[in-house]
Amino acid sequence: MEPWVAAAVFCLTAAGCWTDLRSMRIPNVLTAGFAAAGIVCHTAVSGWPGLEAALAGGVAGALPLWLLYRFGGLGAGDVKWFGAFGVWAGVSATLQLTVYSILAAGGIGGLLLLLRSPGLRRLGSRLPWPWGRHPVLGGKGAAFPFMLAVAPGLLWLWWGPAIGF
Repeated sequence: MEPWVAAAVFCLTAAGCWTDLRSMRIPNVLTAGFAAAGIVCHTAVSGWPGLEAALAGGVAGALPLWLLYRFGGLGAGDVKWFGAFGVWAGVSATLQLTVYSILAAGGIGGLLLLLRSPGLRRLGSRLPWPWGRHPVLGGKGAAFPFMLAVAPGLLWLWWGPAIGF
């Protein structure tokens, strides 16, 4: 990944995490602004091939997450965030990040289920949970911001191969 692309992706991720963790929303102005800037930058640097790659990356980011959104697995802001990420990072990196983020979300979900076990429920209920119903309590309404899984997924994408993952 080119350094200027990595810098843009870092800024997009930091802003997305900040807003998602604070309000469980990722604003359209953030995702649309980054997507538009990515299209302009890739087109300016590489011409038509850059535009095609940016659009393909956007579709590769948005389409799989849109399917999860349709089944109630995440919010629309996450879909748009992945689309904007794809515009910057391209198809391959975006699909890899999708897989890594879903795996990280599964790990978080598994940890939350473990904290519901009788031996750990007391400890789990002491953990602060600002995103709605506490997951240790169970039932409907327990949720977490998907960016909690995207951030480690991005670290896995960038540094996993370097450390043998």
